[in-house]
Amino acid sequence: MKPATAKRWTKISLRSLHLLAVAGVGGGVLLGLEKHLWLCYWYLALISGTLMMSMDVISNRLWLVQIRGLTVMLKLVLLLLLDGDPLWDRVLVVTVIVLSSVISHAPGALRYYSLVHRRVINSDRDIKG
Repeated sequence: MKPATAKRWTKISLRSLHLLAVAGVGGGVLLGLEKHLWLCYWYLALISGTLMMSMDVISNRLWLVQIRGLTVMLKLVLLLLLDGDPLWDRVLVVTVIVLSSVISHAPGALRYYSLVHRRVINSDRDIKG
């Protein structure tokens, strides 16, 4: 298997784990379950998200200043703010899910826009997946 193919499948696998984790956190929070019942999903969401983020940064440091990267970092901060307050946690989880949906389906002109460069920046070094 080529290195690029392995990286792509690694990222796809991490994204699948991440979706499972966010579903677990979202379900637990939105259904009002006690934190200990969904905490393992929260850890999995943070770990899988951080690993995907690391892969993106290593392959293309411009990711850090693009809307897609900034949105992921914002979602990470929001997940870290979960503290057990049912209303606050619901707002945070819904915000993370909506941000995820919007940024993943937004046109490339938005996702790849760099706030630093004030224009769309593309790179051949991005890992697909």
